[in-house]
Amino acid sequence: MVEFIDIPKLFLAFFVVLPVVSLIHEFGHVLIAKLLGAKNVKIIIGSGKVLLNTKYFEIRKYYFYYGFCYFENISDESRWRNLFIYAGGLLGNILSSCLMIYLVSNQYLEATIFTYQFLYFSLYYVFFSLLPMSYPDGNYSDGKIIYHLLKRSHHLIQQKRFQLWYDEKNSCWKLSKETRKKVKQFEGFDKAYAKALKEARAARPSKLEIIKESNSRFEIFPRNPI
Repeated sequence: MVEFIDIPKLFLAFFVVLPVVSLIHEFGHVLIAKLLGAKNVKIIIGSGKVLLNTKYFEIRKYYFYYGFCYFENISDESRWRNLFIYAGGLLGNILSSCLMIYLVSNQYLEATIFTYQFLYFSLYYVFFSLLPMSYPDGNYSDGKIIYHLLKRSHHLIQQKRFQLWYDEKNSCWKLSKETRKKVKQFEGFDKAYAKALKEARAARPSKLEIIKESNSRFEIFPRNPI
């Protein structure tokens, strides 16, 4: 029975329990990806301004909303490896739910509103990840990607690559897609960066590499949605 005193706990679930479930989901993806040979794996939790950025983990301002992961070195044509990787998030949520049920059933943990919330959000992730659907932002559910991979169709995971760099010889910024054969030129970085973001977002799943002052960073428009 839910009482008025539990209402703050229900709100707290969105800021604590949901991010934990999201982290487990993404960890399931990257763990299998790493086991299958992926490199540069990274988990990103939340959206908005970056608050913490490490080699393997990133937390953003709205940490309780959204989550995705990134990995390299897995060919888009590797059907079975991609199938296991995209199913990894679901397996993570299912296994963690089974573990929670076991711990509560055997009284290692007390059944509280937080344990119920954990199970609820875990099953929520499993259900909506399995649905073969497109998200409003242009991404795809794990279920839709898995469905297309089973049909031997790989177009949903083919990541487009964009690169933005400064051409010192011509004193301008250049933007390329896939290769440097076709480029667009811009005088200032702000205008070039805005255009690069717009094109990369429109072509997701994609990766935008920004090369600036002998360093590079990446903007990821994920092929791994929540």
